[in-house]
This record gives sequence, structure tokens and C-alpha cells, in this order.
Amino acid sequence: MRSVVRRAAAAVALALGLGTWAPFAAAVPVPAAEPVDLGGQPVVSSTDPREPTPLEPGLWTVSLGPESQAQFFTYERQIEDSTVHIGAIGAPAGPDGEGLELTATVAATEGTEPVDCGTDQSSTDSSAPYGLVGAQVIAGDEEDHTTNTPCRSADTVELRLARYSGYNSVDLPVAIKIVEEAPVSSAEEPPESEELDYQVPDPTDPASTPAGAPSFDEAPVVDAHDGPVTLDTTIAEGTELLWRVPLEWGDRLVARADLPGLPEGEAEELGSPSVYLKLAIIQPSRDAFVLTRDDDSSYGYYGTPEGSGLVAGTYPLRYTNRYSSDVDPVLPGDHWVSVTAAAAPEERAALDVPIQLTFQVTGSDATPPTYKGAVLAQGGGDGPEGYSPETPFLVGDGEFSAVASGNPFTPEGEDGEGWWGLRRGVGLGLGVVSLACCAAGGVWLTRRLSSRAATSR
Repeated sequence: MRSVVRRAAAAVALALGLGTWAPFAAAVPVPAAEPVDLGGQPVVSSTDPREPTPLEPGLWTVSLGPESQAQFFTYERQIEDSTVHIGAIGAPAGPDGEGLELTATVAATEGTEPVDCGTDQSSTDSSAPYGLVGAQVIAGDEEDHTTNTPCRSADTVELRLARYSGYNSVDLPVAIKIVEEAPVSSAEEPPESEELDYQVPDPTDPASTPAGAPSFDEAPVVDAHDGPVTLDTTIAEGTELLWRVPLEWGDRLVARADLPGLPEGEAEELGSPSVYLKLAIIQPSRDAFVLTRDDDSSYGYYGTPEGSGLVAGTYPLRYTNRYSSDVDPVLPGDHWVSVTAAAAPEERAALDVPIQLTFQVTGSDATPPTYKGAVLAQGGGDGPEGYSPETPFLVGDGEFSAVASGNPFTPEGEDGEGWWGLRRGVGLGLGVVSLACCAAGGVWLTRRLSSRAATSR
């Protein structure tokens, strides 16, 4: 089974550049804003592996204490030969870095040792320790569906969740997402190799897309299937904002963030440290990841004479992505684009950073999988009520969905509300407010730098 250890590549790159940004390394960050709202239903967790907490399909929230005690859960498979996707995402509330470790096992088939169905470990970026951190495991993702493997056939999947690295002395809120996916009757062969060959979109005329939200549930929807969508907004230091982008099988997402440069004199007046920003993508299982080509970067700085460009993208969304430890994402549904601005150092006030975001979703030749026309319940008998091949994802108690996020995007005109319904209308209002705030922020920063210059003289 796979065992994946992921670190933020940006942390390594930053370490190589600390000679240039020495004041940044020495600065003491002030507390960030409130952590991102993860959503979900609270559940009482267990730290006793002999009495794990049972979980149903859905989104659940727990809190990991600073003493780093692991928590234990179980999931009872409801569909025979299914694939169980488990994701966990944490919202750090402390400045000292954070990490998650998620492990799935099933009962031993031989001997006494449980069967490992996957382990994932992930840590925050050292320069943005308040940023979301996620992990994902999949029970039943073996490529050979003709064999009765333990992780696909077991009645019970056992889960272990713990903090991984980090030294924060405060609790870590974590959301756990569980989705059970029905078996397929056919799926395309996995490609022998696939390059991350996305094309970075050019910005377009800014759209009236709402400002990002520090909440998964309230993140505005951006439909970028018909071409690039660009928006102008701001992000305060110490804040993480989310935008929601729906993806279907075969889709590829690219997100671009452009940070303006300051005139050299103003950059000098602002001084070091400048503002560090990072870009990431979060998939329906709530697993956060960053994929970039060799000539792109998912992090950059605001407050220098040179502007910065941040890019993150995905491979085409194929069912067979799950067979590779290096290719994300693996599930259709809402994906979230995250922008994080590191907290300001204590020697100056926090800034509102102007940022231009461009999203684009393109299709590919990837063939969607075909799900079985009928399924059996685990252990035999009629499958769960409500299943159909068009809604193969069990995302809640008796709730099946066409997508793993459980809240499929409805294009305009297909359902009463659709894209131009209440959420869009509210979003447009927020977008107007965001643009006004962006303009005001620019005026404020110019006046502040001018005042500092006058004071220094």
C-alpha cells in the first residue's frame, strides 16, 4: 500500500533565499486572523484504539490536542467492492507550524498485524504556518479489480488521525471527509506516463466574481469552463481565502495569481519583510496539494519592485489517477483554490495585498468511468437505497451524489436557482464591495508609505 510523505516545496525554496530576505527570517509574526471555517458536524472522538468512534459518510469535525494524542475512528463499508475515500484537513491556530498524519487499516487476514491501506503525512509551509494542511488515504484503490483484496473487501476500515510535526500549544481543528464510491464496470487504462503540461491562462477583463471567503461552505463558485475568469481582489496578511471551482471527469484546473510590484522607492519604504503568499488547491476529499511545472512557482512576494506570478494546476481528472502517488486529484466535484498571505511581523501593521486571480478549466480526452448498474450491500443483499450509476458517491446518511463533494454545480437554467441564483446574486454584491476595498486599500497604502517617507526625512 502507498505511504506518502509530503512537504511544502516552497519551504525549501524559501530556505535557499533567506540570505536575501534575512529580516523576514528574524521577524516575529503577529497572530493570524481566525482560522478557516472547515464546516462539518462535530463528533466526540476517541483516543482509545480499543473503542474507536464510528463515522458515517459525510463531513465531521474534531479537535486534536497539543499533547499529540492520536484519535481513532471506524467506517463500516456499505457497498460491496467499493472504494472508501478518507480525507482530513486542519486549520492551524498557532504560529509554530503544523502537520497531519492519517492512516487507514483493516483487520488482519493472516497473523495478527492489521493490513495497511495507506498512510499520508503532510506539513504546513514554514513561511505560512497558519495555512490549511490536508491528508488523504484510499481504502480499496488497488489497480487489479479482479482480486479480492483486504482493503476492498473488509467490512470495517479503521482510521488513525494524529498531529504530524509542529509545536503549537493550542488545539488543532480538523475536518474528516468520508466518501464511499461504488465499483466501476469499466474504466480507461491508466496512461503509461503523463506530463503536467497545463497552459497558464492569460488574464482577461476582471469579472464581477465575489471575493474569496475564509470558509469552505461560503467560498464563492467560479465557473471557468468557458474560458479564463479573472478577478481583482485583496487579501489581508494573516488570512487564507478560498474560491470554489467545480470539476468533472476529464477536467484540468489551472489557477494563476499575479501580485503587482511597487515602485522602487515605495518598496524601500515598506522595507523587509515583504509579504509572502502561497497558492494551493484542495480537492473534494479535503486534501490540500500543490502541483506546478518546473518553470512555475506556487509562492511569491508582494512588496518588491518586481511583481510575482503564482501558479498551481492539476492533471486531467482521470479515474486512474488514484493508482499514482504523484498525481492529484482523483475525485470529481468542487475543488477549492486557496490563497494564503503570511501573517505580518510585529514591527508593522498588517497590509491588504492587491491580487489578481485567473482561473481556467479545460477538458481532455480522459474517458469517464462507467459505474455498475446495480450494487450489492456489504455482505450481500440489495444495495443501499438511492444508488444509481449516475450518482455513485455515497456522501451522507443515505445520500448519493454525482460528485464526491456532495454539492454538484448546477449550470444556469438546469435547476431553479443554478449559477445565477441567490448565491451568485449575493456574490456579485460582495464582488462590488471587494473592488471598492481594493481601491481603498491601494490609496491607504500609498498614503501610509508617503507618511513614512515624510517622517523619515
